[in-house]
This record gives sequence, structure tokens and C-alpha cells, in this order.
Amino acid sequence: VHATPFGDVLLTATERGVMDLRFLDHDPSDTLAEIKSDLPNARFIQDIAFTKSLAEAIFGTMLPQNKPITLLLRGTNFQIKVWEALLKIPSGKMVSYDQIAATIGQPNASRAVGTAIGSNRLGYIIPCHRVIQKMGGFGGYRWGIQRKKTILGWEAAHHAAPEIIL
Repeated sequence: VHATPFGDVLLTATERGVMDLRFLDHDPSDTLAEIKSDLPNARFIQDIAFTKSLAEAIFGTMLPQNKPITLLLRGTNFQIKVWEALLKIPSGKMVSYDQIAATIGQPNASRAVGTAIGSNRLGYIIPCHRVIQKMGGFGGYRWGIQRKKTILGWEAAHHAAPEIIL
């Protein structure tokens, strides 16, 4: 568990990459139990130094932000296509669910895109917070609308003015 500018996160990783990053609004043991149930054959070892260096790289508090972070994705082919599209959204920009659906070649799949976005296990790294409704509403966010607004506000303050691409 590590502190970030947007609240505490539980971060899990292997030598192969970051597997899970979830914001915490309650006891971390509940979130860890959920992760463990997703990976029943995994052996979990607490390595605070290892995950701290990853958290610092992810949130840019210490290491150069241009250092690549390897991700270990677990999802369907459709989910991975959606998550790859999210990774291409620049900081300070926002897109709609419909635009993500069109980007992956499934223009009528905006609801399925929303479901895939909601299944994202790598909050903030895979920037699902940058997806809004086509009419400009914030839509949902797994870790709360207020956190989504906070992250978008932080990005707006640290990059060019946020731009809504519709």
C-alpha cells in the first residue's frame, strides 16, 4: 500500500510487470482478498521497496516519467484492445466511450467498452479516468467520481488545458 496524490493504492506486481493498481477507500485487506481470489494459485510476498519504486515511477514522484513501466495484463482480447486504446489518450485529453469503440473498430460497442473500462485493474496507469460521456458528463468511475475529477484536474494543472475530443 502506497500513498499517491490521489489517495492510497494497493499495488501488486511480479518481475514481469505491474498486475494490479487499485485505489483504496477502505481496509486494504478486503482489496487484497479480492485480488487473491482472482489469482488462487499465486503466492503473494510483501516487498515494499519493490512496489514503492514502481509507485514512484507511476506517479512521477521520484523516477523519470519517461522510464517505461511494464504491465502484465489479464483480460479478454476485447478488453485488451480497449485498454490499449486508453493508453494512447494523452494526459490532459478526454475522449468519449463512443470514440474508444470507433478506435477499436467496434463503433456500436460503446456499452461493451464501458464494461471493459470498468474491468480495468490498473487504475491511473491505464487512464480510464480520461473517458467521459459523449455529451460531456463524467460518467462512472470505479474509484469514485470525485477521484476522477481530482485526477483530471491535476492533469489539467500539469499539462495543457484539458481538451474534450468529441
